[in-house]
Amino acid sequence: MSDGFGLADELAPERARTMMRLYCKKLDDLGYSAHPYPNVDAKVGANIYAAGKFEALNHALWMCGQVEGFIRQNRMAKAYRWIGMVQGLLFMGGIYSINELKKHNSLSG
Repeated sequence: MSDGFGLADELAPERARTMMRLYCKKLDDLGYSAHPYPNVDAKVGANIYAAGKFEALNHALWMCGQVEGFIRQNRMAKAYRWIGMVQGLLFMGGIYSINELKKHNSLSG
């Protein structure tokens, strides 16, 4: 089934890699460094305005590297879930709009 962008229900592994390279480069260019969120049991903030944007986007960059490992292991379902989380962090961090993220899903390898 297509989603209007000419995509099947699943992203091909090379398309997922292309998206992760794009996000890694963007976050790296903006000065973020790849490391996991310091306390995965902690909530980011009481409301959206109290969120730890810098730490969340560092975490997104770290997640991009982890996704590549999942793809190599052919753990595509987990890779797709993590890609969705990365995209959510990029949207909430003001890096990309929803329409930009939708277009990324149709990038070719």
